[in-house]
Amino acid sequence: MDISTSLVNLASGLIGSLLGATASYVASARSYRLERAKLLGILSKSEELEKTRIASYRELWKCFGGISSHAPHDIVGNLNSVQEKLQSWYYDGGGGLFLTGSASKSDTLKSRFFAARELLSNDPIQIWQVFHQLRHALRTELGIFESDDDEAAAIEKMKKKIGFRH
Repeated sequence: MDISTSLVNLASGLIGSLLGATASYVASARSYRLERAKLLGILSKSEELEKTRIASYRELWKCFGGISSHAPHDIVGNLNSVQEKLQSWYYDGGGGLFLTGSASKSDTLKSRFFAARELLSNDPIQIWQVFHQLRHALRTELGIFESDDDEAAAIEKMKKKIGFRH
């Protein structure tokens, strides 16, 4: 084998390697672009879903107006009206699609929603506490946390406002 044959073989090998590397790079870049496009699509859907969920939760929050510390003397009288608003939000407004958790587990947003919607009581403290738990679960779901101390202080403040005695 002479030097020219060796050079031709070397050049062919080099060209083949360059073509293979280029083809591999093009395929890898194409795959990367496809995966990136998929990820961006998923993220935009997730962002859209999250925006819709937050808007729905804002509507749910509006339902709580009749049972708040703002008007403690009206809590018992407003219970049925508020529960009707919850029912409407859940089905008519489609809000039930966004509630997370299981209805059978006591500490989920969904179970607290049903507890408030189905509550039968004439005790303003009990009503307020059930709705407070629902509001707390909603804030937690949205990542708006409050401490246990803050929650205990809010309950005590409400008991004093209503005139609850131990």
